[in-house]
Amino acid sequence: MCASVAHCTPITSEPSLVVCLTSRVVTRRLAALCARVGLAVTVLAGSTLIPLATAQAQRTLTVIATDSALQTPPSVPAGITTLRLQLAGKTRRDLTLHRVPAGTPPETVARGAVGRPERWFEQASFGGPAVPRDSAPDANATVDLRPGRYVLVSYEVDSAGRPRADRYIWRDVTIIAGSVLIPARFAVPDAMIKLKDARIDVTGVLKTGQRTLQFDNVGARPHDAVIGRLKPGKTVADVARWDRDRNDEAPFVYVGGLTPMSAFVTAQTRLTLQSGMHVVFCTTKHVGERERDYKRGVLASFKVN
Repeated sequence: MCASVAHCTPITSEPSLVVCLTSRVVTRRLAALCARVGLAVTVLAGSTLIPLATAQAQRTLTVIATDSALQTPPSVPAGITTLRLQLAGKTRRDLTLHRVPAGTPPETVARGAVGRPERWFEQASFGGPAVPRDSAPDANATVDLRPGRYVLVSYEVDSAGRPRADRYIWRDVTIIAGSVLIPARFAVPDAMIKLKDARIDVTGVLKTGQRTLQFDNVGARPHDAVIGRLKPGKTVADVARWDRDRNDEAPFVYVGGLTPMSAFVTAQTRLTLQSGMHVVFCTTKHVGERERDYKRGVLASFKVN
């Protein structure tokens, strides 16, 4: 099958992948042939990587959260990875993925999550899926993970959507180097949302249905993101006046979001959107500041047609 190729080597950890090695190039005929039989071909020629099926490079790490533990595989290959949070208990929960520094025990990093301090999210926090909305079975966040040790931390979330800072569970997970180089490539998003320290910018046209939203934290501080669909008659100004720390009724219907991620981290989430005006805002309360970010103007609106 692989004419003009020195050899074709199956990769045991990824049975659907075959690497074809050649001293120069893989011909178009060979590439087309391999594509027809469902193989993803990576060409190694002068350190050039040519993926034919980028979708196969994406992983899914399913995390099942019970009332007392997180259940997940102990490891997953490095690369673009979707964290899928499934709730299997009575407790509502969110999820955050944090990288463990070399030489530090995972339990030491997990202990730093007590109280949900801002400093815990300042470095090596990749964020993760916020609590699933009531009508959804799960929530997701897609991030780019490098090899190393990580901890998954899941805070309990109360009926008002507020994380209980001292009620959390955790477990460690290892991101392992894959047996083939896979390029970091996120899905093409339907909208781009840039989180800054003073504002949020939204670009893109969103329609109803399942849509991919990309969040780029371009600020210097950690930020989370909450997305809600404004209730009839409510405005963004109503959201800015809303007090999240009290039992005030929210002026929006919760849709989803991401937990806090460090500066310069990119993450995606896929949400089911209905028509109407939506709001996206950051609820982080920074050290030394009395108000949460969204009350200081870190919020924006967008319309779903």
